[in-house]
Amino acid sequence: MAFAFTLQGLLRVRESFERREAQEVAVATAEVRRLSALLSAIRERLACAADEMAQLLRRGTTGAELQLRHLEKMMLERRQRDLAESVAAAVTELRNQQERWRLARQKRKILDQLRHQQLMDFLLTQRRREQQQLDDAFLLRRSQETPAENIA
Repeated sequence: MAFAFTLQGLLRVRESFERREAQEVAVATAEVRRLSALLSAIRERLACAADEMAQLLRRGTTGAELQLRHLEKMMLERRQRDLAESVAAAVTELRNQQERWRLARQKRKILDQLRHQQLMDFLLTQRRREQQQLDDAFLLRRSQETPAENIA
């Protein structure tokens, strides 16, 4: 008789759910990295804009150019704030997703442990049956041999 885990269907569902949650963690991680890279690029652009503004002021420039650079700086700062908020939201979502994945993994592991315990119980029962059969065969041979020895 072969081992059959009674909750195999549920285990497959839990494994599938865990894989899906792990994939969602990967997606959320990629989004955090993407947004962080954009934020870094904006910060670098702001630093360059500040350097460019300092050079323009040293060289001398028109008021229109200064106003244009100031508007560019304001737009970059606004984009930086928006991206910083997006990164914070993405990090929060990543943490939430990691927790969902952890819970899914925990539920799957519980079923794995139950399956393992059932398998160990099955194997122990199988070994006991085999030992009982060996014992019965031994006793049967012994009982068949004993009368012959008594006659002789």
